[in-house]
Amino acid sequence: MKIERIRKNEALLWFGSWTSRIGNLIFDYANSVSIVGAFTGKPWVLAAYQSSETVIQIVFNLIGGARADKGDRKKIVIITDLLAALICGVLSFFVKSRFMAEVMIVANAILALVYAFNSPTYKSLIREVVERERIGFFNGISHAGGELIRVIGPIVGVGLVGVIGVRGALLFDAFTFAASAAAEALLTKIDGCAASGKGGKKLLTDIAEGFGYLAKEKRILFLVILSSLVNFFLAGYNLLLPYTDLIFRDFADAFYSKALAMEALGGIIGSALFAKRINRFRDNVLALILFLFGTGFVLALLPLLARSGQFVLCQLPFALFGVSLTAFNIQFMSYVQVAVNENYLGRVFSIIFTVAVLFMPLGSFLLSKLLNTADVASYYVVGGGIVLLSLASVPVHFANKRGTVPAGDQSALDRAE
Repeated sequence: MKIERIRKNEALLWFGSWTSRIGNLIFDYANSVSIVGAFTGKPWVLAAYQSSETVIQIVFNLIGGARADKGDRKKIVIITDLLAALICGVLSFFVKSRFMAEVMIVANAILALVYAFNSPTYKSLIREVVERERIGFFNGISHAGGELIRVIGPIVGVGLVGVIGVRGALLFDAFTFAASAAAEALLTKIDGCAASGKGGKKLLTDIAEGFGYLAKEKRILFLVILSSLVNFFLAGYNLLLPYTDLIFRDFADAFYSKALAMEALGGIIGSALFAKRINRFRDNVLALILFLFGTGFVLALLPLLARSGQFVLCQLPFALFGVSLTAFNIQFMSYVQVAVNENYLGRVFSIIFTVAVLFMPLGSFLLSKLLNTADVASYYVVGGGIVLLSLASVPVHFANKRGTVPAGDQSALDRAE
């Protein structure tokens, strides 16, 4: 019965996560199509719609993480998914309204606010309903499904908008979020799982305690800083990627879309390869750094392979990038979910999400000034930056290893390399 309950929890979490992701993709696609169609000559409207989400995340992620640690995590994810369903349902009635743009921007901001509470809570909830030994496997399958959705999501969005219109697509979104909430309501906690802490302190005190905990846990802090710096260079990768149509215009048409497909394929392969094997080195930080090195190395190879003039060779780095980045992400999330003290999980994840949101725009802005987007040699900078980060992190890792073992979860860290 215990094994059946564990498997049921995993299936429910996968279903809830994937349906929510489909809903998010269709929500953004339907709204973007609607805004572009109604305000063709006013790109600032779409920019306002897109930027509202980032601003909300920066402001409210930390609050969401603190609430995740001080409340009923299962209840929070159910309520936030139901609120997302309500937002989509209400928004569908404003599609033809003359206030459509304003309502869509406000709805996107409210949805971002909802998910500032949902995201760190969901990541923390996994610790309560999935056995530690299966967290890596769970994350691997979850990531594989997410990559598949990333590929087919836009296709589904196009089909839905074409067949049932923007209003129908938004109502479908509402259904996906409601289905996610229904799945989460059926989750049961595993035996021996500690309840999340209760409130009683001030919000700012709770947030400060999260930063204080992270400052004392040197290995975890090291990984958070490392992943944040990686995000800076990944922003450069995301900046350069759309320009591959220009860079490789003599190789093939629509190179950008093919590169996205290869990256997604690499992500799926990486998830399949590491889903069952992640426990062998789940707590091995050195393996995580190796995956990171591979991510940068294959990008730095791209300018050399471009000299061959072979389309297949130029697409290969994007697939290998997907494999390496997937391995890094699965291991990083699994490590945090196992190693962090359960009472601080939400706040640690909220810090990770907040810093990621800050570093990505910063990287995009600075690298847009420094890189020549029409020159494939710019991949030397992006890939080389990640390689140097990974190499520089090795002595820091060994220095931390010789230091004090974090108190958050010694049994997990004792299995580190």
